[in-house]
Amino acid sequence: MNIQTELKKLRDNRLLRNSDEINEFESAIANIVELEDADHIEYLCQGFDDSTEEDEVMFGLIHAIESYDNKFDGGITLKKFAEAVPSMLPHAKEWSKIMHKRILNHEPSRITYSKIIKELDKEIQSKIVDQLVEIKNKNPKRFEAYANQIIEHL
Repeated sequence: MNIQTELKKLRDNRLLRNSDEINEFESAIANIVELEDADHIEYLCQGFDDSTEEDEVMFGLIHAIESYDNKFDGGITLKKFAEAVPSMLPHAKEWSKIMHKRILNHEPSRITYSKIIKELDKEIQSKIVDQLVEIKNKNPKRFEAYANQIIEHL
């Protein structure tokens, strides 16, 4: 299987406008995950798009990325996701924020993520911090303390 072919299939069908696109999208996810290569998390992140017609199907992509935690050290999954955040902007900003909310709500992930972000390039850190600030400003009661935990660690 050619990873570039699967990546193209993922990107070309990410709007999920009909059953053919949904089938192609889900097939590409399964094929990429089957390769069991943590570097492919970056490719999976390219499948997100805020203009999708099928949020439920897109959540399959989130679960696919999270499934890497079972195959690799969770830190690898979080690092690869963090590195992919810039490639998700601006077309998949909301999906990136959903992923960040999931990280914020899971204490072990939040602790690991704050350590990972500290080691990343300043440009990537800035994009992630911008998203964390948006998340906490929109729902401070739920996310302010968690987001600040990460931001203050930098």
